[in-house]
Amino acid sequence: MAQIKIKILKKIFFNEENGYTVCKAQIQNQQDTITIVGNLFDVNEGDFLEIEGEPSVHPKFGEQIKIKTYTPLLPQDIEGITNYLAGRIHGIGKRTAKKIAARFGSETFKILEENPERLREIKGVKKTVVADIKKNITDNILIRDLTVKLSPFGIGPETIFKIYKEFGERSFLVLEHNPYSLIDQIRGIGFKIADTIAQGMGIPANAPERLSAGIDFIASQVEQRNGDIYMDESDLIVKAASLLNASREDLTAALNRLIEKGDLVRENIPEPIIVSAKNYAIEKTISEYLLRLSRSSTNLEPVKIDFDYIFNRTSVDLTEEQRNAVIAAVNNRITIITGGPGTGKTTIIRAIIESIEKDGKSVLIAAPTGRAAKRIEEATMYQASTIHRMLQIDAETRRFVHNEQKPLKADFIIVDEFSMVDFYIFYSLLKAISQHSRLIIIGDKDQLPSVGPGNVLRDIIGSGYFNVIYLSRNFRQNEDSLIIENAYRINNGDDLIFKPYSDELDFVFIKVDNEQKAMDKVIGIIEYHKNDYNYNSPDYQVMVPMYRGEAGIDNLNSRIQDTFNPEPVVVKREKCTFKKYDKVMQLKNNYEKEIFNGEQGYITDYNPDKKTLTVNFDDRYIEYCGDEIEELTLSYAVSVHKAQGSEFDMMMLVMLPAHGIMLTRELFYTAVTRARKKIFLISDRDTIRRAALNSKPSERKTLLPRRLEEVFAGQKFLAPPF
Repeated sequence: MAQIKIKILKKIFFNEENGYTVCKAQIQNQQDTITIVGNLFDVNEGDFLEIEGEPSVHPKFGEQIKIKTYTPLLPQDIEGITNYLAGRIHGIGKRTAKKIAARFGSETFKILEENPERLREIKGVKKTVVADIKKNITDNILIRDLTVKLSPFGIGPETIFKIYKEFGERSFLVLEHNPYSLIDQIRGIGFKIADTIAQGMGIPANAPERLSAGIDFIASQVEQRNGDIYMDESDLIVKAASLLNASREDLTAALNRLIEKGDLVRENIPEPIIVSAKNYAIEKTISEYLLRLSRSSTNLEPVKIDFDYIFNRTSVDLTEEQRNAVIAAVNNRITIITGGPGTGKTTIIRAIIESIEKDGKSVLIAAPTGRAAKRIEEATMYQASTIHRMLQIDAETRRFVHNEQKPLKADFIIVDEFSMVDFYIFYSLLKAISQHSRLIIIGDKDQLPSVGPGNVLRDIIGSGYFNVIYLSRNFRQNEDSLIIENAYRINNGDDLIFKPYSDELDFVFIKVDNEQKAMDKVIGIIEYHKNDYNYNSPDYQVMVPMYRGEAGIDNLNSRIQDTFNPEPVVVKREKCTFKKYDKVMQLKNNYEKEIFNGEQGYITDYNPDKKTLTVNFDDRYIEYCGDEIEELTLSYAVSVHKAQGSEFDMMMLVMLPAHGIMLTRELFYTAVTRARKKIFLISDRDTIRRAALNSKPSERKTLLPRRLEEVFAGQKFLAPPF
């Protein structure tokens, strides 16, 4: 249809997530009304638009016009001008808007844009108000122009505002020159959004900046999705060609330019691989720091260990294996202690700390997550923190305070749950360890690797360059625990032991044959145990391998919320809604707030005026506003990866045939070892057997083993003569 001019009479529906809007409108100079639908960003009742669209018939709502493009028009009548000024421009209320519209009439917007000082002609308008109006007029014009330019391509108001907030009057210049620069400069804008903007700005499909951005995107995806550090060059070219619809020749040329520029590195091992310059430098530096620490020239004084003293302090009589682990750990620069559940890792940590303290030496204790750090505190009676908080973050620079120039002041640094540590945080940790310190790493090598990139624990254990203590199962300490028994059976690929139900049983198998029954069982268990664990308790957790599906994480979260949380919805999002008292999880590291990926809390308050949520994370009350709320998700049910590093008194693990693509021995083992007192395994025997037999130890593409071999030059670990 041809372009027509309309006036918005009523907003019938508006989706905040994608801007989809249904409006009743009136065509200019006609009495009839029409219904228009489409992504109408920043459109209010009383606004005038020039639209182009296609007539359609909705099976339920009848005739509509689907908007293809639209242009906001400034109102010309007194009522329209008054409503526009009062509703759109900060600093102008209804009364002042009426005075302005009456005084200047159809010339109002021309005066506001070209000569706003004339507003002083109106009684009661102060100089400061004029200054505010001038800025708001400029802002509104630019945001309006950005909306007109970008909204037809599906770019939403939040993204448009982010662009304006970051670049201001330079917004169009940036978009026209290189919209792909938005990827690095604005949180939430990835390649797909930037590419959509680029198309809207008329940037050619074979533009060098587009090809470079696409290659960077493909390379970053394997890091984010697979945890890989590098990518085979041939695979990179194939995937980039599919994404960008570009020729191999153009992509190879773009790749070579990125290598020449120093953004990417090509290495032959023996086939060519591609790694970002940043990741290449990090793994190289990690290996150099490890060499420097392990070969430190500083005198390594042996720590005197009094096992009678340790027994008096802990009431635990250490096994010979545990005693040898303590002796070796305190008398080496770098020590790795690895073992499964029930091998006494926590007991060894306590014994190590007692020995260090008695010998007059200092110690810092850390873990990747807050819950893991809290668990160490409870078990050892010594203060622990997350690695991030131990290194301390400068909110302005978003860098760690402790580094080469300001190392951590401690004779010993102990890090537990090390399987969760990715190579970024390991790099930052090593930078902050002085040559006078000793590093003790504790973790279970058979668990899932870190959510972040790299495979640090397996890489350093497998290298052979460090003191590694392998703990075997201690039957004397865990002979009554079916959780531990079955964890070892899973790790060996053996059949699990199931016993008839009793309240004292710590491993309960509940047979289900479909997803609906699994969901009902979860709800029933929460209801049955509600006197012991509230629905949002941090001491119980539901785990599921996948987000999608009838009994997936998303649906379970929604069902648990609807069943047990009677509070009204305060925030709506595309994937979930939030209520007061909801159990939530942080999805990404937020260095300004010092809240990190995987930390859990519960919503304590919502401020409708400020539109902010307040979340309690272990008695730290954090306020979220605007797009920060996107960093939160419901966490009644979580993935096994997200629960790694935490332990829960009571746990439910849902494993079904529909989760088959995710079911591995490593995931199953990691999930079961998160349960401290009781686990309900909601599954069927075939699925359990398949998961236990499907061993796929993570073989991530990393260069750390290669870098370690280069710097250590084949010199294997030699224990000191103590």
